[in-house]
Amino acid sequence: MLTRRSALAYLLCAATSVGWYPALAQDANAPTKVRVATVISSAWLPLWVAKDKGIFLEKGLDVDIMTVQNNSTTIGALGRQLDISAATTIDIVKAAAGGLDVVGISGNTIETTANQQMRLIAGKDSGITSIDQLRGKTVGTPTINGVVHIATMLAIKRAGVDPKEVRFLEMTFPNMADQLRAKRVDAVEAVEPFVSALRQAGHIELGDPMLKVADPVTLTCWMANGEWARANRDAIKRWAKALDEAKSFIDANDDEARQILAKWTKLPDKVIESIVLPTYSTTLTAQDVSVWIDATREAGQLKRSLNASDLVLN
Repeated sequence: MLTRRSALAYLLCAATSVGWYPALAQDANAPTKVRVATVISSAWLPLWVAKDKGIFLEKGLDVDIMTVQNNSTTIGALGRQLDISAATTIDIVKAAAGGLDVVGISGNTIETTANQQMRLIAGKDSGITSIDQLRGKTVGTPTINGVVHIATMLAIKRAGVDPKEVRFLEMTFPNMADQLRAKRVDAVEAVEPFVSALRQAGHIELGDPMLKVADPVTLTCWMANGEWARANRDAIKRWAKALDEAKSFIDANDDEARQILAKWTKLPDKVIESIVLPTYSTTLTAQDVSVWIDATREAGQLKRSLNASDLVLN
């Protein structure tokens, strides 16, 4: 796995890159080369299944996978060192707000009432039992203005609390339990499998802010440079079909799918067995992005007018 420093150094060398070029194979009979970046999370299991089970190759795609620490570091490399990157809809919205040509090419996971991957969780000794009690408190977040954070700010605002009255502190998911235990934060924005561990430790659930955006709502997706995506529509169709087949494999072969998850994440067997896998879906529409544009604006983090149809490959 690349370290954060080496990943950033690799990705930011875009300035010396020869520039954009389509990922078309020179030999018509050879598979299309696709360079992909992702983070370590059960959300991306279909990618690893499609790779390990040869599904991508069956679809004429030679997929190279690079692991990074944060999806947001990959945007500048799209169309240069990378073709496709793991993303959230907020990554796409923020890139577009910054004037970058980035589009969503397929969905990956959705949040639903039936399968909730995110929770806002208060420390068991904090005395907090509802979101409206977070005024003046400190909340741990994986990424300021990331998808989980935007959802939390929206939920806080709708509970009658100005998000500016809450202090947010960035931290990694694995560190959240220690930060709650040490009372350095009063609550945290957590996702599975950390939600289950925090619940077992006796901490207090304050609900799933993600469902304030929509139900169901797109949580993670795949993005690409817009110019590259428009030049490689056929490869992207085959990409989505491969991920759909990988989803079917996961549904039918839970044990083997979890073995693949263990291989790529290096997580302990106990954790792998306990993970509640997310709901996978390659569907991504303009409406799926539009609800996040609205949520970001309502949370006070977006001023620019954006057209959701321009942010999804049609």
